[in-house]
Amino acid sequence: MNQVRDLSADRVIHIGAPKCGSTALQSAFFRNREAMQAEGVHYVSEGAHWKSAAKAAVGAADRFSGKVPPRSEWERLVKSVESVANGTALISSEWFAGANEDRVQHIVADLDPARLRAVLVVRPLTSTLPSAWQQGLKLGGKQNFSEWLNTVLRHPQDPLSKRVWSKHRYDLVAQRWATALGKGRLSVIVADENNPTFIFSAFSQVLGLSDGTLSAPPKRTNPSLSAFEADTLAELNRIYFERGGTVYGYRSGVLQTFDGYVNSLRSGTVQRSDVPLEDVPAVQQLNEQIAQGIRDAGCTVIGDLDRFAAARSVAQSGESNSGSVGGQRATDVRSAAGMIYALMVTTGVAEVATSLPGFGTKRALLTYQARSLARRVAQAIVGAVKRRLP
Repeated sequence: MNQVRDLSADRVIHIGAPKCGSTALQSAFFRNREAMQAEGVHYVSEGAHWKSAAKAAVGAADRFSGKVPPRSEWERLVKSVESVANGTALISSEWFAGANEDRVQHIVADLDPARLRAVLVVRPLTSTLPSAWQQGLKLGGKQNFSEWLNTVLRHPQDPLSKRVWSKHRYDLVAQRWATALGKGRLSVIVADENNPTFIFSAFSQVLGLSDGTLSAPPKRTNPSLSAFEADTLAELNRIYFERGGTVYGYRSGVLQTFDGYVNSLRSGTVQRSDVPLEDVPAVQQLNEQIAQGIRDAGCTVIGDLDRFAAARSVAQSGESNSGSVGGQRATDVRSAAGMIYALMVTTGVAEVATSLPGFGTKRALLTYQARSLARRVAQAIVGAVKRRLP
């Protein structure tokens, strides 16, 4: 790594990309903000990630409410950047990677192109596509990985494909920002799959920080699901929505259940989802095209772009543990999803549209609980009265 820090550009925008260590970096920026500030770098954020400001800037609506955050959120962030009188102002969000050309131009103009640099972190699609699929599951997706890949690889006009590639065609993302900023103002960090700390040291170099300033590992880095967990979540989502589940209740029901398990209760090693063998050539070809596109964009590259281009799924060395689910594993997935759903109905987390054998609606459950409580209170009163009688 031999990049020379551009001292004339005192504003840095980290533009993602999604599933490329953004959550880990934002956590590191926030946890180490005092140490960074001591070296002249100010992390401008409310919490670890000022998500509402970024979504307002790119025009992204909330999945559950359907509303775009108000423009005032972005304007508050810009004012905070302008308030940094000495040193470098740093902002970060993976939502910036999905901004179209017009939005990129406006973001750059608001932050002053003469003072702005951008940083894009990328990983091979063989790593990020499984993670992108899992992220979709956490928003209610019902396709297994093979079905999802078939859509994004072979149906470019599908809305799902357009959403995925607006953020994961890293060469096109780089070209949009290089065009708006100028080629010398965009750095691309290629994550090292064998060295998770590389993105921290590389980003420290871009910011001109001392070695080790961003080395502290963050506590929570948006962990991936295992292949079995992901397939179970896809099946659970299918059951949930088919039985009358709502998008409104999904966040506090299914999503909170899985997030709580992954972040607090899961133990042992995790078998990741892999690109199915039949899709590896198409994904490999895209990796090569993206690498060449980044070179053509004239970006400053930190890391091994040749290794990025040659990245292959580990599924090539053996049988894939994802994709279409069949045989005993399919039975196990359906059983696990069914048990989780039954537990959610029993506890009132999920409410079915029509009663199921052995289960009632949430209203029936609450009625039963109220009657049971009333019965126990009555029994306690009767018992107390009997004890007082001669």
